[in-house]
Amino acid sequence: MPEALQHIMTEMTPWLQQYGYLILALAIAIEGVGIPAPGQSLLIVASLLAATGEMSLPLVLIVAGSSAFIGNSLGYLLGGKFGDILLKRGWIKANTEAKLHSFIGKYGLIALLLSRFIEGLKQTIFIGCGMAKMPLKKFLLGNTLATGLWLGLFGLGPLFIRNELTPILSFYHHHQHLFWLVTTALIIIALVALSTVMKRRRDQTDTDCQ
Repeated sequence: MPEALQHIMTEMTPWLQQYGYLILALAIAIEGVGIPAPGQSLLIVASLLAATGEMSLPLVLIVAGSSAFIGNSLGYLLGGKFGDILLKRGWIKANTEAKLHSFIGKYGLIALLLSRFIEGLKQTIFIGCGMAKMPLKKFLLGNTLATGLWLGLFGLGPLFIRNELTPILSFYHHHQHLFWLVTTALIIIALVALSTVMKRRRDQTDTDCQ
């Protein structure tokens, strides 16, 4: 096993062995409300433990996915309802809020897709979406896509690339912004293509019915 992965396993395995799915759920969920936690590392280790039979992979994915989605949603509601209080108390800095508003205003849905993979941003972006009054439907769509993409990469990915994880993680940490810009662009292209196909089918169906 690569040294970097072995270090993560050594650090996180005792927590999972002692507290199980509860610590996995808690660590992932609280990141959505602005509290730094090793949720991603715990997910990677839980996935690898599932490969050895120590944990259940379906349960790991369900717990991680639902915790991420719920935690992100709570962050959004917190920002929308108590954004002014967070600013007054200094829990969210004014310059942080300005940067979040600018980032969300510029990238919209893409900001949510990128956020789950960038340290610092993933702890504040969901509160920022609430403070910026992002429409609920748009937030839920972005939250769903971001959670699914993150879960696939860090929940299923380790099972397939255990022996190659060190160079991949090294590349990711050095080029994560570029990596997710490209990934997001591909997702958007796929969504646009799917939407176009569905529209053509609807138009064809309407034509056939006339």
